[in-house]
Amino acid sequence: MARSATREPVALVLAGGGARGAYEAGALSVLLPVLEARGERPRVLVGTSAGALNVSFVAANAHRPVDEIAASVVAEWETMRWGKVVRPLLSPASLLRAGEYAAEFAGLPRARLTSLLDPEPLTRTLGSVIDCGRLADNVTAGLLDAVAVVATSALTGRSVVFHCGLASPPTDRRRAIDYVATPIGEEQILASAAIPGLFPAVNVTEPERARGWYTDGGTRLNTPIKPALALGAARVVVIALNSLAPGPARLAGEHRPDALEGVGQILVSLLGDQLVTDMRTLATINDLVAQVTPGPAITKRRVPYIVVAPAERDSIAQRALRVIRERYRGPLAALRAPDIALLDRALAGGTDAAHAELLSFLLFAPEFARALIALGREDAQRWCDGAHDDGIWQVGPLP
Repeated sequence: MARSATREPVALVLAGGGARGAYEAGALSVLLPVLEARGERPRVLVGTSAGALNVSFVAANAHRPVDEIAASVVAEWETMRWGKVVRPLLSPASLLRAGEYAAEFAGLPRARLTSLLDPEPLTRTLGSVIDCGRLADNVTAGLLDAVAVVATSALTGRSVVFHCGLASPPTDRRRAIDYVATPIGEEQILASAAIPGLFPAVNVTEPERARGWYTDGGTRLNTPIKPALALGAARVVVIALNSLAPGPARLAGEHRPDALEGVGQILVSLLGDQLVTDMRTLATINDLVAQVTPGPAITKRRVPYIVVAPAERDSIAQRALRVIRERYRGPLAALRAPDIALLDRALAGGTDAAHAELLSFLLFAPEFARALIALGREDAQRWCDGAHDDGIWQVGPLP
């Protein structure tokens, strides 16, 4: 990546959401060339979970032309499938996990179920796709200011931002965020993507002061805007995997949700509500700063932003539903992709959009990835074509 022409460092902030991360690839394929043409290529990259995988990939390829970076991240997601992320659901390892659960349920000593799924293939995929050595070289060469991934400490429950480049910001005690300067390696990236319950916690061995077990950063800080600002960003580009659109005007409905719909609703609320609050807070601060006469006592600054997110609350769920019904139903589909077919049966993903919402986080299938890439491109282009306060940048409330 060439050094940005802007005097204000631009941050790229990518949210987490499992298989929904393909949406970010589509949005990046539009945004990166636009920002490059404006001399505003991001120099601070921060991500959580799937976003951590995507920012690490972008950072490891920062020395390449921006069009190649955009095409490469799309190509990786287009070939993503279950076997590249998780071991088969019907395998000796799965039977072993079932035995571990039965033993723990029976109260046998030292019997513990560490996770429902085995993401061992993700370790191999990450190693072949992301060159962590090159990532560090790109920071050292000054092509990037900082790269950061967010994980959650299993001991404290606090957010830990592992970052390569720049000095560590002070601990944010109010938001419970700690910063650790370290080379970004497979341990830190995998820790950021260790979805609690589904994937096992990851043991980070370096640096010494941060040694221990970590889980997915999205449980507390799914869209890490604050760390990006703490690392010196003056403008932020946010790609979110949940819609910012408000819910229906009605207070309640007649449909009684089942347990699976409830879990999906919790995930969407957990990951999406944080972002809505953060963006409203950012816009409010920008508005207040604009009304105050600048001076040495004023420490807050206006932060122009771009935020790309699905336009409708069920945009991603509807695409998951369509893919399942068209591609993964019937005996042939079960033979072609037994893991997806079994997952669909277990989560009732093809029933309706509410059930497909939960399934979408684990739907590692090329057809779903391509649908989300197209959606990400569409939403990113809509933002770029829209009217904003300063070119493609918004300062006030969301349009």
